[in-house]
Amino acid sequence: MAIAIKKKNLISIIQKTASFSNPKIELEQYCIDAISAVDIVYFAGFEFNDIYKNLIIDLGTGTGRLSLASSFFNPIKVIGIDLDWNAIQIFKRNILQLKLHQVIYPICMDVSHFSFNKHFLLDDVQITTIMNPPFGVQRKRADRVFLMSAFTYSDVIYSIHLDHQDVFKFISKFVGKNGWAIDYSFPFQMRLERSFPFHSKKMKEINVRIYRFIKQI
Repeated sequence: MAIAIKKKNLISIIQKTASFSNPKIELEQYCIDAISAVDIVYFAGFEFNDIYKNLIIDLGTGTGRLSLASSFFNPIKVIGIDLDWNAIQIFKRNILQLKLHQVIYPICMDVSHFSFNKHFLLDDVQITTIMNPPFGVQRKRADRVFLMSAFTYSDVIYSIHLDHQDVFKFISKFVGKNGWAIDYSFPFQMRLERSFPFHSKKMKEINVRIYRFIKQI
């Protein structure tokens, strides 16, 4: 598929969107950097064509960078979900700033309460979930809630997790037990912007792994 914007221009657009004004440490609210957001969306959109004319769901959207970047790949709609009302308000302002209000729908609710009836979609429409769930640093197993929600309605899932051998083993076992499989994964360096007073650096690079999950046959 073709996209009517250059990658560097999309990065510039996403970089200018508003981030968290008062991030909550208990929710692990770290704003994904623009380069990472666009790289991940390009991977899903170009390598596998999982965005064009599909319904995109962004769990734990925060201020919406993955949703906003996805909207430039001509999805049917993008649904961004987050339980933090302040984050959703910033997300809404970003949507209006980029005039994407007819494409993106922000919803304020707990990810564990979100469900979607696929009977409302045409048969050839795929649901692609692209998400940056909490790593479980503040609340152990926090990412499981996101995965369990995505399993119930998605056709394909892209998810970001820490790049660690123990995490890989857990992810492999967990998705397999729930009828899914790792189709593709690759290491990636994501840059976290300074969000809290105890952060000593303006930018910190962390090693993550991007996963593409598909249903087992």
